[in-house]
Amino acid sequence: MSGSSSKRAVSLAALGLGAACFGSIPLFAKLGFASGISPGAAVILRYILPALLLAPYLPQALRSGPNSWRYMLFGMILGFGAWSYFYALNALPIYVASSLFFSYPALLVLFKTLAGIKLSSRDKLILVLVASALVMIIATTPLPQLDLTAVFIGLIGPLCYGGLQLVTRKTPSYLPSLAIAACIFSGAIISALPFALAESQFWQGVNTAPIALPVLGLALLAGLLPQLLLAYGSSDQSGRKTAYTTGSIEFGLALFTGFWVFSEPLGVGQAIGFLSLLAALYLTNEPSRLPRYLQD
Repeated sequence: MSGSSSKRAVSLAALGLGAACFGSIPLFAKLGFASGISPGAAVILRYILPALLLAPYLPQALRSGPNSWRYMLFGMILGFGAWSYFYALNALPIYVASSLFFSYPALLVLFKTLAGIKLSSRDKLILVLVASALVMIIATTPLPQLDLTAVFIGLIGPLCYGGLQLVTRKTPSYLPSLAIAACIFSGAIISALPFALAESQFWQGVNTAPIALPVLGLALLAGLLPQLLLAYGSSDQSGRKTAYTTGSIEFGLALFTGFWVFSEPLGVGQAIGFLSLLAALYLTNEPSRLPRYLQD
């Protein structure tokens, strides 16, 4: 194997492992909720280590001009979307919460419509695939497990993510990647703090599990490690195929966690819905100009 081929293989392995780390989020989130961690606190745990690690880059980035504040705002939107995902994970089965989040290709298409961009046949097919998937998945979920408030809140995540994908497509930046990352992670922490503080007043965890495992899992395995892995893997060429591969790994592991660890049902209708979402992910282009490791 040549040096370039070997480097490419290592980069792809790093991307795959990073996506697998993101796929562990539902596991540590559910364990965290059982030990008293609220959704807002879970968001802070997920982003706190990257934010602290990159904190030395923040003052200089903020002095560099309006781009830094724009990326800080992007981070706040990202943190809000992450909170909605954790909220949905707490109130809904994992397969429903994850399916809602991975409906973002349809939200991206809807944003393109609002921006006056003419939809292609691919875009229209994405809308059909995602809409039919969500209908099948939600319709086959037992009513006692279906919190409609959580469903609507869970749609905030893909709304934020799809919007960021479209906005950052046309966002010029003269900041280095580490400065961008410092702004985004700090913004995510800032947006999660009010939720964590408000939830501390009324959140009642059942405290049936040790807290150390979910804290370390969210902070290290689902927080810092995947950012490092994707930062390394993204140094190589990345595009739509790579984005689909990493997204499908993350989505697939989330579904597997719900089925194998938490004994969530998997029926024919749900399976068809999952496959439809994977097809929509495959058809989705990668328009964002954010570094690859900041897009998950």
